[in-house]
Amino acid sequence: MSEITLYTPPGIPYGIKVELALRLKKLPYRVIEPQGAEDYARWNPETGLLPVVEIEGERFHDSGAILDVLDQKFPEPPLLSPDPQTARLQRRLEQWVEAALAFYWIHYLRAVSDPEARNPKPASNLAGEYSQRLDDLVNFLGGRPFFYSDTPGRADLAVYSFLNRISDAVGTLATAEVVRRGMLRRHMARVKTATTLEEEARDD
Repeated sequence: MSEITLYTPPGIPYGIKVELALRLKKLPYRVIEPQGAEDYARWNPETGLLPVVEIEGERFHDSGAILDVLDQKFPEPPLLSPDPQTARLQRRLEQWVEAALAFYWIHYLRAVSDPEARNPKPASNLAGEYSQRLDDLVNFLGGRPFFYSDTPGRADLAVYSFLNRISDAVGTLATAEVVRRGMLRRHMARVKTATTLEEEARDD
């Protein structure tokens, strides 16, 4: 089995998405967290951004590109539908989620870097926009257990990676908005189950 190392700070959605993909594919891996700015530049000299995945000595960056590599090297289970049209929808939703919810994580990063800005709260109009984005996700999900598919894929991992830690960005009210939408809550539970390792399930 290939030796896989994931370099990522804790709690960022893009790193969580990659880790979920590794778990879904049941690939053994280890996580190394940066201890300073020099680690970012050392692990990714090209852009200085994380996450980065190292597979057998070769490094890959950008969470979307990393998922492409994982599918190429470890095709089962696939992160995209074999149907080209469905696969395009899954990719498009992944990109939409990361663009639509990134603003809230910018709030989170500002709070981390500025101790006086802990527990930032969005303006009321932004809270309304956030609620609308969740309603959009409910509509995209429709009656399927996963987005556009009956099995979890990269769009599901992207949704989970942002929404599971959204309270870190804008407080518990944001999580409550997810919880009160039963379809989203159940979807996230299914993703969690699909990406839970066997030893973790035994510990429960």
